[in-house]
Amino acid sequence: MFDSTDLIGPAGLMAALTLSRMGIKPLVIDAADHASHEYGRSDAFQCRCMEVMQSFGAPIEQLEHMGKKLYGRTFWEVSPTKQRRTAFARFYPEFLDFDKDYSLAVRQGLIEQVMIHDIENHFENFRVQWGWGFVSMELAKEQGAHSEVTIRNTQTGEEKKVWAKYVIGCDGARSSVRKWANQFGVRLEGEALPVTWCVLDAVGLKSDHPDLERLCIVRSTKGIVLVIPREPINGKPAARFDIQLEKSRYEAKEEDATRMIKDIFAPYKVEWEEVNWWSSYDVGQRIINSYTVDEKVFFVGDACHTHSPRAGLGLNTALLESHNLGWKLALVLRGAAKPEVLSTYASERHKVAQELVRMDRRLVELYAGLEKQTMNDFSGDEAADWLHRLRLYQAANYAYQAGASIVYDPSLITTTQSGETDSMTIGKPGVAVGSRTRPAVVHRLSDSVPVPVLSPFDGRFTVYILAGDLSQPGALDRLKEIDAYIRSSQGSVFAKYGSDIDVHAKEVRKRMPKLQVPTAHESKSAGAEAFPPGRVLYHYDYDDDKKHSRIFDPAHFFTDDIPVVNPYRETAPEAGLVFEHPMHKKWGVDEKSGAIIVARPDAHVALKTEGFGKDAWAQVEKYFDAFLL
Repeated sequence: MFDSTDLIGPAGLMAALTLSRMGIKPLVIDAADHASHEYGRSDAFQCRCMEVMQSFGAPIEQLEHMGKKLYGRTFWEVSPTKQRRTAFARFYPEFLDFDKDYSLAVRQGLIEQVMIHDIENHFENFRVQWGWGFVSMELAKEQGAHSEVTIRNTQTGEEKKVWAKYVIGCDGARSSVRKWANQFGVRLEGEALPVTWCVLDAVGLKSDHPDLERLCIVRSTKGIVLVIPREPINGKPAARFDIQLEKSRYEAKEEDATRMIKDIFAPYKVEWEEVNWWSSYDVGQRIINSYTVDEKVFFVGDACHTHSPRAGLGLNTALLESHNLGWKLALVLRGAAKPEVLSTYASERHKVAQELVRMDRRLVELYAGLEKQTMNDFSGDEAADWLHRLRLYQAANYAYQAGASIVYDPSLITTTQSGETDSMTIGKPGVAVGSRTRPAVVHRLSDSVPVPVLSPFDGRFTVYILAGDLSQPGALDRLKEIDAYIRSSQGSVFAKYGSDIDVHAKEVRKRMPKLQVPTAHESKSAGAEAFPPGRVLYHYDYDDDKKHSRIFDPAHFFTDDIPVVNPYRETAPEAGLVFEHPMHKKWGVDEKSGAIIVARPDAHVALKTEGFGKDAWAQVEKYFDAFLL
């Protein structure tokens, strides 16, 4: 029996990785084989997804070294008589306030492999079950019981049954799990557009065009091409070309795309050694009408929304959905939270996907309109107007594309003072409840080390007490009062829901990089001594080994005194050029009164109080009592 079953792709592996990080071993199946995901497909992380991956530590470090960072976006007009760059812009403006303020191009196969290795590091005998596909399921009749799932080997035809409390359908636009769920009224809603697009990954790229190291939109009398620089493939420079075709996806050939790309660039030369991967597709903008079946089966990624890759958000939306669902499932499976928290997955992520489909629909319309006018009258005013509208629309949606504008509605795990959805203005100081927390760096009191305030992901909630200026009358007394209450009260959330942490609980082989610690057998056969204890790698994160909070412990006390240039200086000049206390300033906390902010495991703000006294702490306890066990 298994606690959860995923079907693979980056979405399935993100769910599996999140569960594994919280101690839940998933069963992961895929009807394809390992090599089928080697090249092509999804290809870019945007800022918010980068932020989530960064919270995992090692995976993003590996992917950043392998990927291609995209900071710039350019527009070009090319004709036999005139070639010019018409616009240049940073990919993401600074006022979105991300540490990773760029797009990272890296192919799906590498993303999946990094995730697989991370899961293996948490469960040594974990293996993706390649060549096994979903067939059908007998849904559990009671909450918490196991559903009977039938899976089939795609090579041998062998069928077997597995039992899982939860099933996550991450099996793409032609999802077998979604088809099974038709009996419960689950379906995709929307329509296909009469537009065919083609994507082509060229390897060994050689060109005299000056901007193929940036994301580049080239418009000519022959059509429009979107160029996305890629990570090197097989050690050679590479790029993805994205074009609209006049033929249907069933008639289109690689040669048609190649010829059209070279014609658009002329008189610039664009050559390559090989086409590593290509695909043609019709644009269908559809969204599932229900993200779950009885909160026992959940849908993620292309299984619940289809759209064009115009905004580069398919991978990102899927990963953020899986992360959102994964930590909630893990809390329920561990018996730490009520099953009711699972209902927040659909309520939070369905709304985000609806906005994605809406934005994509308009983006495709703008590209198609620009394409048509370009072909009809390349230099005419109407074509220029379409191009202007496209630029404005992209600029207006920077925040959504980056993942900065998402604000979750009030729910069991997200609480506002008014009971209404918190409002947020992009480019202004302040953190809305339901939105992501903002990055900042503070000094640790014990050793003056600068420390990022965003917590690494481990499935726990983070409570920030922003005490403001402790020289204000009564401020220090309020802090002492909270500390005394938490130390003495058995009703404190730390006493109720905290757990001991043992950094040595994991065996040595799982604390060190894979394959670097010899087994006892290997040591003896090589004539080596047992692995010396003093050479064991470990990670020390200044965590408290006890259940009870110690607010005044120097390792947990920080000073917000590292000035930064105001990242919103262009959009909020009234806030000043320099933030002397950036965490308080960015998070919109009055330094005279302070606040308590609770961040969920996914770093979205769950609660924000006025002030930080004992009454404010009572709100924190009430919040956790509502859903933790």
